[in-house]
Amino acid sequence: MKKSLIALAIASAVSAPAFAATANVDVYGVLNLSVNYFQDQFSGYTDTSVTPNVTYKGGEDMQISSNASRIGFKGAEDLGGGLTAIWQIESGINLDEQNGTFASRNSFIGLKGGFGTALIGNHDTPFKLVGRAVDLFGDTIADSRNLMGFNIVDAKIGDETYSFATSDMRADNVIAYISPNWTGFSFAAAYSTDPVSSGNSQPDQTDMSVYSFNATYTNGPFYVGGAYSDGDALEALGQDTNWRLAGGFTFGNFKVVGQYDMYEDESSLGEDYTAWMLGGSWTMGNFVFKGNYIEGEFDNCSGFGCDAEQWALGADYNLSKRTAVYALYVAGQNSALGWGAGASDVNIPDFTDGDNEDISAFSLGVKHSF
Repeated sequence: MKKSLIALAIASAVSAPAFAATANVDVYGVLNLSVNYFQDQFSGYTDTSVTPNVTYKGGEDMQISSNASRIGFKGAEDLGGGLTAIWQIESGINLDEQNGTFASRNSFIGLKGGFGTALIGNHDTPFKLVGRAVDLFGDTIADSRNLMGFNIVDAKIGDETYSFATSDMRADNVIAYISPNWTGFSFAAAYSTDPVSSGNSQPDQTDMSVYSFNATYTNGPFYVGGAYSDGDALEALGQDTNWRLAGGFTFGNFKVVGQYDMYEDESSLGEDYTAWMLGGSWTMGNFVFKGNYIEGEFDNCSGFGCDAEQWALGADYNLSKRTAVYALYVAGQNSALGWGAGASDVNIPDFTDGDNEDISAFSLGVKHSF
């Protein structure tokens, strides 16, 4: 199975490319820009939480978006006796709008040895990493996190409420452990004292902890992973436990992937959110043709916004091992296109009219890794 399916535990981010036993600094990054043509974009809502205020345009619109572009620095020092000190500082950059945030992505210091890997800093949770392993449209406007791990009823947007599932995130204030690989099996565990401090220099919020676990098994073309999260931070969003199961299988030039999520609602409403995804790809020379379908639903929910869906078709063309161009079409209902990838421009459906809003986009992009 391809590296993207094998690298499931946090150790993958630490070891790919592998650290040399030196004190040298490696510079790496990803530049991912796309031109997106949106239809039925959120109309008329002014977001006053940002300066200057942003008013979303309706109807049809063309935008240039930077999709999870980043630059990082990492290194290692051989401490002897099979022990290595490791560190990484990774920052998000928006190439289209000349801004970014230093150390906003996986940034940590840790130790690595025969016992596994331990680190402290901020990092993707083990829960999130299981989903990243099977997303065929990751870091594009069709990212599966638009619906998988995205709860669409708890945070304020316009006249309606949304939120995200805290455990599917890059958490601040993390202590994490990653086991060695035992003939394909490994696990990871992480605990955060305050996963959403967002650069606040104040002490970590009390009663805002979250813990996350995953277990994965990789054997040749086969991969399966499970994850679980719980904690006070989830309860603060009205949630209870989060569960995830994902898998993938490659046979010849074909690959199939799937994922199932369950987010339990702690409130008396009992609006548990479940979502599932099924996708596949076919490699033909330098081309990779792919597609997936995602559906999410709230239990005990009535009215608009209770159901969401998204489907995508696309093709990548690999110009080299590090540079690719891609095209995709994504459409659905009640899906915030671009949200999951942290795109610099997000297409938000208009729920204020009381309808289940249809939404779609066509995207052309180029991605270079260094």
